[in-house]
Amino acid sequence: MVRLDVGDESDDAMPLGPDEHPSPVSSGTFGEWAARIGTPAALPNIYLPSVERLSYPDGDEMFAGPALDEHARRYLMAATDARALRVRARVLQWIAQRSAIDVAGTLRWASLSCGPAYPVVAAIAAASDAGARVSATLVDTCTDALDASRRVALAHGVDPADHLFISVEDTPVSPAAVVEPGSQHLVEALALLSSVDDDEAPAALAEAFALVRPGGTLVFSVMLDDRPPCAGCAAIGWPTGPTFDLAGVAELLAAAGIPVADALALVPQDGVYAVVEVERL
Repeated sequence: MVRLDVGDESDDAMPLGPDEHPSPVSSGTFGEWAARIGTPAALPNIYLPSVERLSYPDGDEMFAGPALDEHARRYLMAATDARALRVRARVLQWIAQRSAIDVAGTLRWASLSCGPAYPVVAAIAAASDAGARVSATLVDTCTDALDASRRVALAHGVDPADHLFISVEDTPVSPAAVVEPGSQHLVEALALLSSVDDDEAPAALAEAFALVRPGGTLVFSVMLDDRPPCAGCAAIGWPTGPTFDLAGVAELLAAAGIPVADALALVPQDGVYAVVEVERL
């Protein structure tokens, strides 16, 4: 396990005070955003908390909704779990860029339960800026999330036509049905465990790891059970998903048939998530 100090837009902001947590029934744009909690539609404003407008579900412009009031923007900037999601994404981007060094040819990346795909799209853009070529497959059960992913790609200067966007909404299938096993340099599965039941988690991880080629990497995350509380998150129904300690992560890897000795848990200083990196030897 390695502790990381990861910067965020909220680092210069004061923590939220007890009177600064908007109610889930707030009028205006916060109420509209809070109604999206638990869906991919909530994520664009979390990943880019400084934007002045609410994300919009359609059209070319991602943030074309009503103007966010200052109270809502401050919450999106400073809420503990909002910051943790952005930090988790930055850790994934660091891993992805590092894994792209000295790899000849086209990098093949897969993103499982991708949502709006801010983490992996930003990593693709950074890799492209460094001269690497990436061919990504983005998989989700929600067609709206995949549509958002295409718009996120365009906003990052990434051509969606260079990548595959696959919906398994109508026919849930194993990832191996849409991504060739043993073919990927990087498999991003940050949100995978929050989308499956506890008893399904080992199989889901095993299927994700099976997509990784020798020398490639699987990246997933878990919420830590000793994480600090997020004041104001419970009141608006912020999803938590399963929580683990690091011993529980090791047990989960073992149950999935993944060598525990090949895994590294990267824990940002906020202590909310562990980002787990597993290399396939």
